[in-house]
Amino acid sequence: MKDTDKIYCRILLDVFEAHGIQDVVASPGSRNAPILISISYRENLRCHVITDERNAAFTALGIAMVSRNPVVLICTSGTALYNYAPAIAEAYYQRIPLIVISADRPAQWIGQNDSQTLLQVNALQGIVKKEFDIPVENIDEEMNWYVNRIANEAVNVSGAGYPGPVHINIQFGNPLSNTIDRKVFPTRVVSVMDSSPILSFRMIQELKKRLEGKRILIVAGFMPPDNSLNKYLSLFASLPNVKLLCETISNLHISGNPYAIDSVIAGLQDSEKEKLRPDIVISIGGALISGMLKDFIRKASPEIWTLGDTSFEVDCFKNLTLNIRISPAIFFKTMYHPLKKCDTSTAPGYRVLWDEVCGKQIAIRKKFVEDINWSELKAFRFILDNLPIQYNLFLSNGTSIRYAQLFTNCIPHASYANRGVSGIEGTNATAAGCALAYKGPTLLITGDMSFAYSPGIMGYALPPSFKIIVINNKGGGIFRFISPTRYIEHRDRFFCADPALPIEGLTQAYGWKYYSVDSEESMKRQFKDFLDYPSNTIMEIKIDEEYSASILRKYMRLNGLAGNKTDSNI
Repeated sequence: MKDTDKIYCRILLDVFEAHGIQDVVASPGSRNAPILISISYRENLRCHVITDERNAAFTALGIAMVSRNPVVLICTSGTALYNYAPAIAEAYYQRIPLIVISADRPAQWIGQNDSQTLLQVNALQGIVKKEFDIPVENIDEEMNWYVNRIANEAVNVSGAGYPGPVHINIQFGNPLSNTIDRKVFPTRVVSVMDSSPILSFRMIQELKKRLEGKRILIVAGFMPPDNSLNKYLSLFASLPNVKLLCETISNLHISGNPYAIDSVIAGLQDSEKEKLRPDIVISIGGALISGMLKDFIRKASPEIWTLGDTSFEVDCFKNLTLNIRISPAIFFKTMYHPLKKCDTSTAPGYRVLWDEVCGKQIAIRKKFVEDINWSELKAFRFILDNLPIQYNLFLSNGTSIRYAQLFTNCIPHASYANRGVSGIEGTNATAAGCALAYKGPTLLITGDMSFAYSPGIMGYALPPSFKIIVINNKGGGIFRFISPTRYIEHRDRFFCADPALPIEGLTQAYGWKYYSVDSEESMKRQFKDFLDYPSNTIMEIKIDEEYSASILRKYMRLNGLAGNKTDSNI
């Protein structure tokens, strides 16, 4: 077995292997050559080589998003590192563990008009949990200890507490190294053992007193799948004074249809909202997509509680009163039985009241969609109703994630999106990373504008069960819907910006199977074959963009709510 002759590289990768890290995403380069050489000889590391650094970073994000394990991301010197920034920002706000390694020139040459030199230290400041800088290699036992210490710290910081990205910048003098015979030595591993806190008897009694008889609304934003949370939240949400509202990417599989939040709230009159006003909102998960739900809660001005999955600094609803440093699963498990024994007469039927309203609003909108012509609404209704349960679903920003908020009845195996900072540019590559990390099938639903950012992911070595649906609405369809841009004279040029992407030609060039759908009949005829085809497939859904925007406006106005009250929130 061979290895690079650069000892710092060997130490870093030895530590990563010893911690059980399996996936590395790397981009070619000369300054990072020693790291690439070392990886190439390590069978325990699964290396995905992606030339474009922006796509590479989003792919690493997707792998870590599904696996929940740290992924190592490696680039060369120069501007390469700066291409990572959008994906690293997303990882930071979604709390996804990534270990970024950037190869660098020696510090003394930065800013000296030497080729490919610019400031890389602290380049990701503000969107990583911690940064490290390793100087040019010096044969010294203490420095070897230092590099080992940094490698262990990077792994532990990335995964401990709130997970997130870390950055290691490593300087190389002459990067074109030789190989040596690999000698395996014991690697020092520093582990972190995290213990889950519990609620004391005194805390349980205090929380019981504060919750008893109150109308409790639980709202769930994006989260990874969690069987324990699903189990205990289901129990807690069965209490008569508790209502749960879940977003599509909450990954909660809860009976009683707590999804389709926007379809419900869009149709509520002010008098109905007052009847549904909660006393306490318990917020779990990440940032909410639904602007209407945020607006409803802010105007209701209830007590806001957050749990251990949310930083105590977060006050999204502008009325934070309590942050409990305990995991949501343990909180709901612990508080279910004490509250079950409580008198609920002061908040009777709060859940039933919500369920009746939800059932009414969803039924109205279901009938509406059945009666309309082919459109985005019709297409999304069909896809989400017919997607097999074993699928992982990835929703791009813009059209896809917002339509999913309207229709979700049943969550598939898992649902993901780039909703940490909600960028549009990396959804294709992140979905590809998700597909690489999941043994089952993955479906990406995207708009033509999102897809246009990186159609080159079709050239990746991807699982054949990775499928893509592109809703071709000729650019940014949301700008045809919302009031501020709907009637602008040059709207289509400056806002909708149709990318005119030759999707069929791209599909053929990359050797994928192409499907074209322009009606409900063709959708019914082709959807199953599209999913069952034994290699990668792409479906282009063609709709009338102006009709789709007008239908969405009518959908949001059902039950008398004026469209201009919902436009800004969808």
